[in-house]
Amino acid sequence: MNFVLMLALIQTLPDGPGKAVTERMCKPCHGLENVVRARRTEDKWSEVVDDMVSRGAKGTDAEIDEVIRYLSLHFGPKVNVNKAGASDFKESLGISASDADAIVQYRTEKGSFKSIQDLMKVPGIDAKKIETLQDRMEFL
Repeated sequence: MNFVLMLALIQTLPDGPGKAVTERMCKPCHGLENVVRARRTEDKWSEVVDDMVSRGAKGTDAEIDEVIRYLSLHFGPKVNVNKAGASDFKESLGISASDADAIVQYRTEKGSFKSIQDLMKVPGIDAKKIETLQDRMEFL
């Protein structure tokens, strides 16, 4: 992979705790394009990271846990906003309990969401946070 493409992929990783250590541990052996495309549960990310460590990726136990949390939060399975419970929103998307509760309550009162624009109509939610997570949501 060429340097320009690698740099572009790194710049697309979402900011947050664990980004720097994920880049440091993962990019020496391979590009991050598979990470960017993958959608795995925390257990599956743990298996992948453990495999990479067995192949030579270097990190402390705390750093490995940080990488797994980062990957799970940003590259976990998509959340179906029309079926998810408040705990699913909190755990899978990392949104606040109040936002998660507001989404579920609004959906119960008004019906299913058809798009991110519908979701943004929920009163009192952190719209900027929700917008950054739209690629992690589906509206089935």
